[in-house]
Amino acid sequence: MIRRTLTGLVLSGLAAVAAIVGVQAPAAYAACTSIPAGHDPAVIVIVHRVGRSLNVTDKVMLSGFEAGWVESHMNNLPCGDKSSLGVFQQRWDYGWGTPEQIMDPVYASTQYFTRAIVCARDNPGYRAGQVAQCVQRSGFPDRYDQVETKARSLMAEARRAAEMTAAASTDVNGDGRDDIVSFTQNALADVYVAPSTGSTFAGTSVKWNDFFALGGETALTGDVNGDGRDDIVAFTHGSLGDVYVGLSTGTGFLGGAKWHDWFAPGAELAAVGDVNGDGRDDIITFTHNPAGDVYVALSNGTSFGAGVKWHEFFAPAGEYPAVGDVNGDGRDDIITFTQGPATAADVIVGLSNGTSFGPGLKWHDLFAVGAELPRVGDVNGDGKDDIVTFTCNADADVYAAVSTGTGFTGTTVKWNDFFCTAGEFPFLGDADGDGKDDIIVFTKGALNDVYVGISTGTGFLGGAKWHDFFGLTGETTL
Repeated sequence: MIRRTLTGLVLSGLAAVAAIVGVQAPAAYAACTSIPAGHDPAVIVIVHRVGRSLNVTDKVMLSGFEAGWVESHMNNLPCGDKSSLGVFQQRWDYGWGTPEQIMDPVYASTQYFTRAIVCARDNPGYRAGQVAQCVQRSGFPDRYDQVETKARSLMAEARRAAEMTAAASTDVNGDGRDDIVSFTQNALADVYVAPSTGSTFAGTSVKWNDFFALGGETALTGDVNGDGRDDIVAFTHGSLGDVYVGLSTGTGFLGGAKWHDWFAPGAELAAVGDVNGDGRDDIITFTHNPAGDVYVALSNGTSFGAGVKWHEFFAPAGEYPAVGDVNGDGRDDIITFTQGPATAADVIVGLSNGTSFGPGLKWHDLFAVGAELPRVGDVNGDGKDDIVTFTCNADADVYAAVSTGTGFTGTTVKWNDFFCTAGEFPFLGDADGDGKDDIIVFTKGALNDVYVGISTGTGFLGGAKWHDFFGLTGETTL
């Protein structure tokens, strides 16, 4: 199987300077005649993942995005001043690594954040821009703080990309009610669960696995063996592209077992869903680059089969993909939100026929504008997944457009007028087991509360607190 991965893109980007890789003369490196005006969406995802894998603070993460924007506009440049290369314009002759290493964004980001962690620790009063200067040692030290607003917007975009496919079910004990799951994704790599009672999430969260989904990996849930209980799935990404599964026993998750050894490498975006309708959830990956390919590896109940291309142009860079059964035929389809301005915030669907996804068709022409956070789920209980978007700002509005089986009903309707404020993480799940997906929000921050707005089929009730300490800042919550 030939894959166009980020590693391949990096190598192709190096083709123009193939003759200089490994050459020790600085004169062999060409200076950049210009820097792209925009960022590379794959690069920001990788920088974000590496930062998460090292459990960096928000300040250190921001410093990385400030440095990356100033140095390269978040592009993996095969050129620079003197011997500078890559996202952070690191110099091989100043001890940053070989040219090949520096042109690997994972390596370059690791080198940056490793140094930034030390700088921030030793200088607790430093701003993010000062941390960036501590690492970069630029002749223009004020540049980093000046781009804070842009860096924050890129961080938010990377976060949305990382969280967009978090639309899998979370009924981990198989009782018909979706539960809440949290992956610490730090050095401990614990997984906690608070099961739903139908009116609350059980008081004290319980550790269901003590080493799963390291920082930087994508952690998702889905019933991959078809026993009615949702399991945990981790995509390692990077150059290995392994996929691990921890099966649910109903009271815990078994140790992680490798179910695939090459899937969703680099900056690809992974998802879980039953795309062939056999009752077992499969794995899906969106290359999320100009090629816009979509690959699927079907579950046989004990592993995932070979990755096969199911679509050759869907959800390219800058769009935000998801998975759900939008026409109610028992097979999960692919959905992408273009997330442009009001004139270009389309929703495109590719229906599954069981062996591939059909052509992308526009199902809605104004939904999830700009930085809103869209989700997919069956909110009216008719067996067809609908689309929901959370503004997650001062307005805190929630809009829904329900599926007719061939489109999402034209004008979006506000289903709740105060749910999910800035910095909170919204999710959909059938928390009370009535067949209709409800809205769930993890407040994060200092409180770490979890609120639920029950679906009536035509709207969501006001948020009620179902848990008062779950899903800390930095953890992945589903």
